[in-house]
Amino acid sequence: MKKLIRDNVLKIEHYQPGLPLEVLKKELDQGTEICKLASNENPLGPSPLAIDAVKKSLEDGHLYPDNSCIFLRDRIADHLGTSPKTLCIGNGTTELILLMGVAFLDPGDTFIISESSFIMAKIVAQVMDSRLIEVPLREYRHDLDAILETITSDTKIVYLDNPMNPIGTLITQDEVSEFMEKIPEDIVVAFDEAYYEYVNKDSYPNTLKYIEEGRNVIVFRTFSKLYGLAGLRVGYCAAKEDFTNAIQRVSPPFSVNRFAQIGAAVAEEDKEHIKKTKEINESGKRFLYENFDKMSVFYIPSETNFITIDVKKDTKKICEELQKSNVIVRPLTMYGKPTFLRVTIGTPEQNKRFIDAFKKICK
Repeated sequence: MKKLIRDNVLKIEHYQPGLPLEVLKKELDQGTEICKLASNENPLGPSPLAIDAVKKSLEDGHLYPDNSCIFLRDRIADHLGTSPKTLCIGNGTTELILLMGVAFLDPGDTFIISESSFIMAKIVAQVMDSRLIEVPLREYRHDLDAILETITSDTKIVYLDNPMNPIGTLITQDEVSEFMEKIPEDIVVAFDEAYYEYVNKDSYPNTLKYIEEGRNVIVFRTFSKLYGLAGLRVGYCAAKEDFTNAIQRVSPPFSVNRFAQIGAAVAEEDKEHIKKTKEINESGKRFLYENFDKMSVFYIPSETNFITIDVKKDTKKICEELQKSNVIVRPLTMYGKPTFLRVTIGTPEQNKRFIDAFKKICK
């Protein structure tokens, strides 16, 4: 009988996100509020201004969205000080990363990522039947020298999530500058900057300048994290014009819905919500660090809205115990780290609930 499904598709390890709140409410103790700290969602929710704008637009739900996302694209371009032609809007950065693979990767091309990088990049390489190379980390950070040594004539894309998800570390401007000086000109460097708004360090790299210089660089960013619009699914990438044109050619029509476009355009202008989100994240990070230090729990200092810790035992069991208290965090087993878990930085109340439940388990 004729084979119908491609072999490489059957080998893909399907991405398993955390369960949605609606499912968790059915499965867990109904007497206690669920404390979901597994998916790096904004604990304050969406911008109130975005909520209001989306509500007002619901009566136009029968209309197709703008396929080119012109209004949102122009807003982002103004914010970044770049040309709208260098931007492409997508149904979250996960779609855009996949479309990058569809547009650029041929079977047999080499796609390089770091060990424990965002798993979507790995999936893209598998979907496109490309050769995936995972370079080991050095002190929980991208080892750029090792990546350069791994490059061959078959290498098409190098993917760098910065900060890393689910690790939380970053590479600096100096490190990126040296890397970009050494990397061959015919390789695409993809910077996934989903968490860049949370970074407070001046050493964080300006990758958009490489696009202005005409380099083969794609920068991915999202409205799911800082802006709290994970449920609307909207992200963007920046690249030189022939790259964005290629990505748009393989993009499904109308993939970014009308409400996502309206919500994202307004959320970007809500300075008060952005300020509160950053403040609650920094105070929550300090609270969790202090408690991990008191408990002698190893954690990786984070530049994001989550912290990754090593529990020194089977993390799945720890997560199951936490779930009994209706506290949900993310085991990193699928990232090859069976003793690590990732906890989203939540509200003060959520952070305390996590620490209280975690302390009981660790006694």
